[in-house]
Amino acid sequence: MTEPDEKESMKKMIFGMDETIERIKTAISDFESGRRINIAIMALPYAGKSELLKEIVKMHPHNVTKVTFSSIVNNEEEIPLVKDDNKIMLFDNCHYLYMRKIGGFDVLEKFLEMVVSTDDKLCITTWNIHSWNYLNRAMDIGRYFPIQITIPQMGHGDMKKFLLSEYEEDEIKFINDTKIEEEKIFRIIKKPIKEKFSHSNINLYTLKINYIALRTMFFNKKPDETAESIIFKEILRLSSGNPGVATEIWDKWLEYPIIRTSSIDTIDTNIDLGSTGRFVLYLILSMGHIKKEEMKNILNWSCNIDDMLINKILFEMQNQDIIMKNAEYYSVKPERLYVVVRYLQNIRLVW
Repeated sequence: MTEPDEKESMKKMIFGMDETIERIKTAISDFESGRRINIAIMALPYAGKSELLKEIVKMHPHNVTKVTFSSIVNNEEEIPLVKDDNKIMLFDNCHYLYMRKIGGFDVLEKFLEMVVSTDDKLCITTWNIHSWNYLNRAMDIGRYFPIQITIPQMGHGDMKKFLLSEYEEDEIKFINDTKIEEEKIFRIIKKPIKEKFSHSNINLYTLKINYIALRTMFFNKKPDETAESIIFKEILRLSSGNPGVATEIWDKWLEYPIIRTSSIDTIDTNIDLGSTGRFVLYLILSMGHIKKEEMKNILNWSCNIDDMLINKILFEMQNQDIIMKNAEYYSVKPERLYVVVRYLQNIRLVW
């Protein structure tokens, strides 16, 4: 049974997806009428695709089987066979069915064969959008899923409603404690760290931008703009309308029941990586989360990578504040997600 707080969390994460849910409802209704069109749902990490599948399960509790892939699937025997009587099959995180290396597509090919052969079932799948874009170019997987849905980004109004949906009116107090005239627009921040291998102290330097002052200077915004407006604009800018990222930023800045403009973290990390490091960052982004051994497995077909090199690359990324580690898995930090996306777009590793 779903606990009340889990239900509320799920309801919050599918906020603003009414049109997406209606498209899925229509496809299910068409399937029940004899027309089968498989569905692919694509999104960046934190955007709510898994929560969307939970909503489908809630709508059809007795006719749905849900399978979640939580890490890279190494052989086809790990794919559960579709033998039950349920007609609607949900497969979450299908980007774990391939590895970007020679011989790394066998499991995915077997899965797609299964999708084609089970013509009495409707398959609804979710994918990391950057894995999907690559696979669609490399393998034309879109032909297996005629309905392709990209989870939409939230606009300013929906983002504000989304973040305030669990609070009473005026429960949160917005305070503007930033004095623009006293703040420099650009500041260099020094971050001392201990280097892992040599154990010597080094300094990392990052650029902090006061976007409130910058916006006032370039776009003639009034310095007395409300704290609420300033905060929601910054959250929207940093999250690019991604609800999971916005929630992480909100939770970081909120000192319940107060949120202050001075809490705004506007350090846009300058990423500096070598060619192998860039590809490792691509792997982390396109998989959502991935183990170090899985990265090595993918990389070793094209270059000889040892523990020292992969450790050095991961260390650099953590010190540049772009990834985090949870148990065995590495993932992009939510508040740095779009910095990473823009960086990889600029070097044409994602599009």
